[in-house]
Amino acid sequence: MVSQENSIGKPLAAASWLASHHQAKFPERTAFAKRLASLKPRSIVDLGCASGLWLETLNQFLPTECEFIGIDSDEELLNMAVQRSNFWQRKVSFLQLDLEQEAFRIPPSDLTLAFNIFPYIRNLDSFVNILSQRTPRGTLAIRQYDGASIRFGPMPTSKRQAIEIDLRVATENSQRFYHYDLDRTYSVLRHSPYQQCSYEFELFERFSPFPIDFLPYYEETLLWTYQFLSKKTADYFRTWIDADPLMQNRYFYEVDLVALLS
Repeated sequence: MVSQENSIGKPLAAASWLASHHQAKFPERTAFAKRLASLKPRSIVDLGCASGLWLETLNQFLPTECEFIGIDSDEELLNMAVQRSNFWQRKVSFLQLDLEQEAFRIPPSDLTLAFNIFPYIRNLDSFVNILSQRTPRGTLAIRQYDGASIRFGPMPTSKRQAIEIDLRVATENSQRFYHYDLDRTYSVLRHSPYQQCSYEFELFERFSPFPIDFLPYYEETLLWTYQFLSKKTADYFRTWIDADPLMQNRYFYEVDLVALLS
């Protein structure tokens, strides 16, 4: 079982998975960090900061006067973030909170990061409303993946559809998180109290031969998907993986919703 769970059982939240994901997308994420730095925030709250990878990236581009506050529900990941922050020359603090149950405790800031955390929050309308009521409201930056946009290939359309159906049914039946959450997120943000909003889609794409930094994330994504498939579909998927062990004829892409609200 390739759960990629953190210590409190949240899927796709293990430290090793987050590190592989971050490293695979490091060029794109660095560019976005520079974009956020151009907003010149004096304080940043990172919701679901995990082991502090995004804050570490932002640390390179923001003046030391900018305060960082990381929030997560997983004590083990927060301890990693604390260790990572020991080398940052700025004011840094971390809070262990259940984001949905204790949203009222999230402090105000010039910039609040909500990166791939919405799939774990059931009452998203209420959560975003609470964020908007803080004073100052500041800017809310969202990055949200969607399972429907993740694609690896090439393969016959019928086989891809079988994989997608099995994965959707399995993750929706688990009711542990929203693997397909782009539309829910978009609808909530469009009806939120935030008045100034910008939206875009960010494409992440890689083609074989794959960069070394991308391979762990790619391989772990394939294995994570494989475990949710029916036997017939899983047998095909394993054959597809084994047919090109050197990955000379492969592509991968996914799309993130990126939004800035204030």
